[in-house]
Amino acid sequence: MDGGQARTSAKPPQGLSAAALDKRLNIRRRAREDGGRNHPRIDAADLSEVEREIVAAIGAERARLDQTRNEAKAEAERRLRALAPTPQDFSGPALDARLALKQAAGRLGHDWGEAAERATQARADLDAFKRGNDLRRGAVYPSSALLQAGLLLFAAVFEALFSAALFAEDDERGLLGGVITAIGLSGANVTLGYLAGFLGLRYLQHVRTPIKVMGGAAFAALTALALMLNLFAADWRDQMAALAGRQVDLGSDASFRFWSLLQLESPQAIILLMLGAGVWVFAALKGYSGFDDPYPDFGKMDRAARAASDALSDFRADARRELEAPIETAKTALAARLEKMRAEFEAMNKAFDAAAVKMEKLDAQARSLDEAAATAVHLYRQENANLRTAPAPAYFGAPPPAIGPALDALAASAAMIDDARTRLADAQAQSTQALETLVHELEDAAKRLDGGDIA
Repeated sequence: MDGGQARTSAKPPQGLSAAALDKRLNIRRRAREDGGRNHPRIDAADLSEVEREIVAAIGAERARLDQTRNEAKAEAERRLRALAPTPQDFSGPALDARLALKQAAGRLGHDWGEAAERATQARADLDAFKRGNDLRRGAVYPSSALLQAGLLLFAAVFEALFSAALFAEDDERGLLGGVITAIGLSGANVTLGYLAGFLGLRYLQHVRTPIKVMGGAAFAALTALALMLNLFAADWRDQMAALAGRQVDLGSDASFRFWSLLQLESPQAIILLMLGAGVWVFAALKGYSGFDDPYPDFGKMDRAARAASDALSDFRADARRELEAPIETAKTALAARLEKMRAEFEAMNKAFDAAAVKMEKLDAQARSLDEAAATAVHLYRQENANLRTAPAPAYFGAPPPAIGPALDALAASAAMIDDARTRLADAQAQSTQALETLVHELEDAAKRLDGGDIA
């Protein structure tokens, strides 16, 4: 659109339009005179004198304009050569990163290998433990042992508070004496229940018979101790009631009573026994599976394997960041160099556009001169042909000869732009290839370190 506007708005210099040439060279009058004399002859091949004068009149101005166009062309080419993207070294940052990557891999190799070996050994130990103990499931244990301990503490406090109220009724020391007795009773009861579950129930399912027998013996012993403790506490509560002089009303019927087999007479003693039994069962279940996997040592082996695997993952993540640091540095350097070439190419494009606008104005002026010459020549030939009695020469039907060179002054500049665009695309490809090679080498280094190859 800009070119079209320049082409339509350009006018030849003053005195060089077709009308001015007609006045200046008397084109119409001389054309009629030549036509009346049938000049030029029908077999003429050269331009007539008037046509040569028209071409000479325009040629001087066109030569000056062509000189200006050549100077603008040379200036544009010089400017584009100065702004052409400077070739960048894309292999240097990649080589530096490759060297730094090898150095970092050498530093990390020993620790990486040891961490990988520990994780592998822990996993192998866990697999061997599962095979040796005929386990076909994963370990199951709570994520928070603190929560389970809190539940045990809550059970102990609950039993202590309830027992304190029962003991305080007939304890001569009052509520304080009942609290002290209840705390000792609940603590012992919870401890015996926990140990019965942890050392007894868990080992009852062991694959080895000797360990299973020991687990059963431990469970029986701890259960007997807990039973003795709770029966003693209930009997003690009855004796305290008897010493306090309270008469226990059992009713007047002679029906069978189960609690008579335990020789317990007061309801408080029976409640105390049931409370202790319930807390003991709760503690035993917590000891069985509340803190660890129900199978002995399975949870410990699984946690060791997970800890070694997590340690390897954490180390690998830190090491990976250290290995990636040289690549990030190279990436930044390559991006900066590529951006520099892009900026230079952009400046080169702007310079080419400015030169194209200037050249289009000069080309429009040259075209206006060519059109003025062609119009003047056409005017001569038309007037000459109108008054001829003989046919006009054959060359009258051909277009007027070109006065100046072809209007393509920025062809070399356009070729320079294309060359710069190609170099920029090649630079982009080199940068991408360098980064891809570094990423491949990073992955190869990580695989070698995972495999224990430090070299």
